[in-house]
Amino acid sequence: MSDLFISYQSADPLAHSFYEQLCEWTQRDWAFPTISFHEQHLSAKFTGLHAAAIKRQLRKEIKRSHRLLVIISRETWQSEWTDWEIATARQEDKQVLAAKLDSTNISPLSLLEIAPAWIDPFDPKVLADGVI
Repeated sequence: MSDLFISYQSADPLAHSFYEQLCEWTQRDWAFPTISFHEQHLSAKFTGLHAAAIKRQLRKEIKRSHRLLVIISRETWQSEWTDWEIATARQEDKQVLAAKLDSTNISPLSLLEIAPAWIDPFDPKVLADGVI
């Protein structure tokens, strides 16, 4: 079980470096939450042949997590996968967190509709404490 399910876009260099920073924090600090990651833009189409199997796996991971953190990158607002993860987290009554790595990035409408807890992604204490 992970404490934090993270939706991010590895093609974005800033998001990828943030991913690496989170992995480092996890290894260095025993109090840091366990995390699992999901790529926002999969090679599989949202409605494609393999979509149902991917959704089942993601739903399991979201159910096992306590919170969903959406890392907002340049293309996040266009990701059907991200919208689906947000809706699934809300259905499962999970806390949704959001973080912009660049203030010019556009937030997905599905995220704005639920009023997530906005966090400073560069402050490990925020995630480690789990109180938001």
